[in-house]
Amino acid sequence: MWIKVGDQPEINVEDIAPDLEYLSESSSPAIANTYTDNAGIDGSQYNYSAFGRNVVTANFVLHFSTWYSFELAKHDIYRIFSTKQVIRIRTDSSPAVVKYVRSAPFEIKPISDGSHDATFSIPFENPSGYLYSLVNSDVLKEYSQNAWQYGENLPNGKDLQYQFVDQSKFSVYNASDIPVDPYFQRHELKIIIKHNGGAFGIQNETTGDLYRFNGSMNSNDTLMIDGINSYLNGNLVDNQTNYGYISLATGWNSFKTISATDLDITFSFPFIYLG
Repeated sequence: MWIKVGDQPEINVEDIAPDLEYLSESSSPAIANTYTDNAGIDGSQYNYSAFGRNVVTANFVLHFSTWYSFELAKHDIYRIFSTKQVIRIRTDSSPAVVKYVRSAPFEIKPISDGSHDATFSIPFENPSGYLYSLVNSDVLKEYSQNAWQYGENLPNGKDLQYQFVDQSKFSVYNASDIPVDPYFQRHELKIIIKHNGGAFGIQNETTGDLYRFNGSMNSNDTLMIDGINSYLNGNLVDNQTNYGYISLATGWNSFKTISATDLDITFSFPFIYLG
């Protein structure tokens, strides 16, 4: 298991203390269904479903020679994991998938009196309930095989593109288990656009989403659609749009551009997985 605490460099958990050994990690999606009960009517009326936070449990064993070495190792483990910062974790079984978690209370103690081994589990709280790809879509190629693995829903034999230059029609592949929706689900989705000219539009023909920018840009400008907000060179310009936004269905999404043929468009988002 590798962990990254806040902005610190990623480390192997087995380097935290001598003879600390990572064993396994497990988690399950937590879906919550909401219903309404009406007096005098049998059954319940379904309202909606939502993925809730879940718990990721990591199991370890600590070998030690003396009580003093046990106390020192225990201190090092608590020092790293008992933090208020977000911890990014990934394992050797799924090196290209990460979880962003917070550590819950846990105890480290020998398995029995006089033993020189301690087994313990750390329950990590995963607020989003999701798993994410190690890197965003637009830098996937730069990481070569380090960011690719089985189970990521990536199509075999496909050279996936997330930057499109001077194309009036193109397709974007969402390898997530679920649609990427920056409005209702607040998912991360950045669309970076270069353009030299006036108003233009982008439409996802798969979902029907239409985004229009009514201002003008020159070759030095950068427009970023960050979720539901738009920024021109870092300045908020929602008032120059139709207040539309773009979402991505699972799998292939067919796009077209409107009133412009010179757009340089990059889609940057992490793939989202459920387990």
